[in-house]
Amino acid sequence: MYLSARARLILEQFLNHALPVSLKQLARELNVSERTVRRDMKEVEDTLHSYDLQLNKENGLMRIDGTEKAIQNFRWYLMDLSYNEYSPEERQLRILKALVQEEDVVKLVGLANDLNVTVSTVSGDLTKIEEQLPAGVVIERKRGSGVSLKAGEIERRHLMSGIVGDQFPNYQLLKYFQEKEKSETTSVWIEERLLNLLDEQVLKKVEARIRSWRENELPEISDEAYMNLIVHLAIAAERIINGSFVKDSQAAELTGTAEYETAARLLGEILEIDKEVVPEGEAVYAAMYLRGLKSSKADQKLIENEDIQVMLFAKELIAGVEAELDKQLPQEQLFKGLISHLKPTIRRLQQHMRIYNPLIHSIKQDYPELFQIIRRVFDQLYQGEIAPDEEIGYLVLHFGAVLLQMESENLFSGLVVCASGIGTSRMLVTRLKQKIPQLKELQTVSLFELTRKRREKEVDIIISTIDLGKVDFDYFLVSPILSEQEITQIDLYLKSIRHEPEKRAAKDMTASQITIAEAVDLLEERQLYHEVVLSMLKNFNYGSLEGQLGNTEDILRAVCTQLLEKDPTINVELLIGLLMKENWSGFGIPNTRIAMFHGRDEMIRQPFFQVFQLSESLTVKGMDQSDMQVNKLILLLAPEKYSQQGLKVMSYISTLFVDDPQLVEVLEGKEEKEISNYFVQKLMDFLTLRTEE
Repeated sequence: MYLSARARLILEQFLNHALPVSLKQLARELNVSERTVRRDMKEVEDTLHSYDLQLNKENGLMRIDGTEKAIQNFRWYLMDLSYNEYSPEERQLRILKALVQEEDVVKLVGLANDLNVTVSTVSGDLTKIEEQLPAGVVIERKRGSGVSLKAGEIERRHLMSGIVGDQFPNYQLLKYFQEKEKSETTSVWIEERLLNLLDEQVLKKVEARIRSWRENELPEISDEAYMNLIVHLAIAAERIINGSFVKDSQAAELTGTAEYETAARLLGEILEIDKEVVPEGEAVYAAMYLRGLKSSKADQKLIENEDIQVMLFAKELIAGVEAELDKQLPQEQLFKGLISHLKPTIRRLQQHMRIYNPLIHSIKQDYPELFQIIRRVFDQLYQGEIAPDEEIGYLVLHFGAVLLQMESENLFSGLVVCASGIGTSRMLVTRLKQKIPQLKELQTVSLFELTRKRREKEVDIIISTIDLGKVDFDYFLVSPILSEQEITQIDLYLKSIRHEPEKRAAKDMTASQITIAEAVDLLEERQLYHEVVLSMLKNFNYGSLEGQLGNTEDILRAVCTQLLEKDPTINVELLIGLLMKENWSGFGIPNTRIAMFHGRDEMIRQPFFQVFQLSESLTVKGMDQSDMQVNKLILLLAPEKYSQQGLKVMSYISTLFVDDPQLVEVLEGKEEKEISNYFVQKLMDFLTLRTEE
């Protein structure tokens, strides 16, 4: 049966939406006019009719009506359909795919025959492709010979990952990974979508290995980061198998790091070779993506120099957006989310890495003004290369979430399944609470966590941005931006299950009760926080270093020698050597006269927090790598293997030097009692907050 490209795309949109869609929404998602969509609806209705289905039109909304079996049969038909006509966008993707894979010249007539179009059409498509290529990548046309893509190995892989991402919108690839039983029809559809860029068996093998690694070593990474890592490593494995290697890298400093060792191990297991045999360039390339992973949690571990830089950038970004919007934003939640997101963002920008954002078109259409504001402020602050729209889009979600905040009385609880990470999930949760005030408690979870969370807690509703497939519970499938139609459907559902006050109160009372085991865990955690703070206060010291002390190494020797009073086992010279290393080196905090040295090592057996006043100024490198004068030195040290509670306390102390202007004023006063009282009060405040959680 013949089916035009536009009609096929319209039908796919109907099947991808759980709720009715409007003509305007279809036109927007297909990037055509409403008139074009209306013209193709006759073919759509005729096709549906041949499969015992109808197109229901009511109040300007449309949906497919029919039995579940008939709809599933039709879905399989679309999956199994061999395309005899491509849309311009699909055609251009296939041309780009051919150029990316082929190192030599590709004949125009061969491309035209494969796509069943004329040579002039292919030539026009090449012009469109050229307009979207990243800097440094060009299409070279040779008269009478053909065309070729001039790009390095890393650029080719970036293009390949972009093509794969475009072929799997709405996290369809993630859903495929989560399916326990994969039907033959689904496999055929996946293979078609991969466009021969990736072998499905290689993809499955990579996913299985990364899933095991995630479960055992890094469960907090977001579903989005998990999916991107699988795609990039699968492409790397495919290219290595075919003899195309990354020979050098702009991130050679990653050699020997923990990320490098993990990357070499993972690639070795995927390729079934010893990790020592994995080419160094390939291990560094994979390590870049491991370092660029985004966590699904906003909590920080022990803050490093890089984290301080990100915190300062986040504060400046918030201030710039506030000035543009002429309004004050909720700082705490926004600040935590931005820190979690900006660290991998800046790493990706520095390493010229690309990221796929499946929401970018919706974000730019629904929040055009906010997108432009954040783009403008970010470009003013970031001195490197221009950030891709995909990165700016994720930042828009963070700011959009806090702009939608409101306080209201809520009555229901639910889980929100979102693969996109913190910004998207907060945007969705905030919009839900704004539009449906009766939602009492919404917790965001990844698809990875959903089963466990459902076992742990009973909820009234489950809302997902991912098609969960065949599951034994009801849920609402929504777009991450959340349309008005979706809001109405959820609101009506909650009204239909509204509990009587007595039942609701009884349920809340049950939910508020905890088991003895849970109580023990909670109290033990609080006790650990108290023990850490007690240890920090016992080892806190404020002192002055008098006289001419020489260079940075001399000053560190004087500082570290004083630690021997607390722990005589410390090797002072070894500690100085560590502090002088690049990844441990101190740095000046902008807009202050403070230098901070901090880190962890196995020789350190207890945490140390020391503040020193220098009699003469010391020259150190600031965040922007320019020289700055400091007269105060902060030493913050922790054991190599330290509890999560301890790391959070250390991180809290680090953030004070960036986030609290009062601290700078206190330190300028030079009064030991005032400085000690300040830190005591801040640590007691920290314990109070932890107790109330």
